[in-house]
Amino acid sequence: MKIENSLNDKSSIRNKLRKISTINSAVILLLCWLLLSSTSLLFIKSYEKRNLELIAATLSTTLTAATVFEDSYDAHNKIARLGNEGMFDSAKLVTDDHTVLVDWHDRQEQTGWYPRLLREWIYLKPLSVNINHSEANVGTLTLEGTVTGAADFIRYSLMILTSGMLCVLIISFLLSEFLHRGILASLRNITSSIHYVIHSGDFSLRIPESPTREFQLFSNDLNSLLTEMQTLQASLIRDNRTLAAKALEDPLTGLANRAAFVARLTQLLDQQLAKERFVLLFLDGDRFKSINDNWGHAAGDEVLKAIGSRLSALAYKQDLVARLGGDEFAMLVSSRASEAQLQLLMQDINEAISQKIVIAEGTPISTSVTIGYAWSQHGDTVESILERADMNMYKNKGKSKVRR
Repeated sequence: MKIENSLNDKSSIRNKLRKISTINSAVILLLCWLLLSSTSLLFIKSYEKRNLELIAATLSTTLTAATVFEDSYDAHNKIARLGNEGMFDSAKLVTDDHTVLVDWHDRQEQTGWYPRLLREWIYLKPLSVNINHSEANVGTLTLEGTVTGAADFIRYSLMILTSGMLCVLIISFLLSEFLHRGILASLRNITSSIHYVIHSGDFSLRIPESPTREFQLFSNDLNSLLTEMQTLQASLIRDNRTLAAKALEDPLTGLANRAAFVARLTQLLDQQLAKERFVLLFLDGDRFKSINDNWGHAAGDEVLKAIGSRLSALAYKQDLVARLGGDEFAMLVSSRASEAQLQLLMQDINEAISQKIVIAEGTPISTSVTIGYAWSQHGDTVESILERADMNMYKNKGKSKVRR
């Protein structure tokens, strides 16, 4: 929808091309119209003047006898006959002694600004010819040309010429629209592809080939850019996943860290109504400070790695083993649903941890953990279940000190 709106927008390239084509065609046709109109008007002017001169020459010859004998009746008939046929608007016959034999005017002469301007432009002034007899001037014939035929011819010619130009303009516009389809289709492919990539974030799309060389080069460059962006996106996704995994992983033991442990515990508490209850084990290392003091921190790190590995070996797939910090570990156990199963698991943990750990120098080290646990209850929060497990752990640590 947005793409269609952009195509219909006044600032779109489609409307820009349409405007350019229309203006270009209109200017060319206007110039052609002016050229043809001017040529036609000049031709009509020359034709009408030449025609009036021929009429005057012919009429002056036929009026020679009437002028010599001052026969106004005969002269009037001859002039009126041609005048009624639309050959001229007015005629005046004067003898050499200034006697007016005929002063004829067309009663149907057109009036108004258009015939008046046309008459003044074509004829400028009335045409006067001498009437000669025996090589002597016996009179003068003055004619004013008619513009009736010329006015109608010019009017209809301009109407036909204008109509033809408008038809040509429309055809030119439609032809331009047809010729612009290839350009617009190429641009539409490019813009729609870019629009899709921007809004979807999918850089796997490729712009199709274009028959226009410039658009094809542009499409190739965009496709190359999309390929690079797709590669960069895949690299960023891998890096983000790696960073996300590392953010939830203890760097020393490879177990889940405190943040991952709290997130998983929160999830189990939210699901405890739909699933069976689970148990939280809190494990605290014994004599870990003395191991660091006697054998160094490197040995302490090896001990922590071994404890984490042994706890992971006892956990099922749905269980979670985490290192909370220092020598504190925790387990979220969903695979044991009874107290007896839990006691058996804790026994296995104590036996596994109590086995000697051989450090890099080949020295065997013994260690142990104190375990506190808490079963999940309805209405538990992260803080409440951690507090119960922690209290149980310290209670068991106190018991082990009394036994020792």
